[in-house]
Amino acid sequence: MIRTLALTAAAALAIAAPAHAGGVRVDLAGKSPAQVEADVAKAARSVCFRATRNETLMLHAYTRCVKATTKASLDTYAAARAPSNAALAAR
Repeated sequence: MIRTLALTAAAALAIAAPAHAGGVRVDLAGKSPAQVEADVAKAARSVCFRATRNETLMLHAYTRCVKATTKASLDTYAAARAPSNAALAAR
């Protein structure tokens, strides 16, 4: 089972993020899907704020970054969980 998920704004941004934007790790152990989604969205807001704070159109870039980063991270999470669900369905 996937236990942590790393978020980096650079992976999901269509804008050029500064190199110091960094990333955040979200602990997933023992959390429900709703808790995971909430934690990922919170982490995305943090990462994207740092990544877009120097943009000319910061609000637009920030909003776009949060949506893209959250979607990419949750897609990664879903893909990581899919093989275990398929194995259970095959039983």
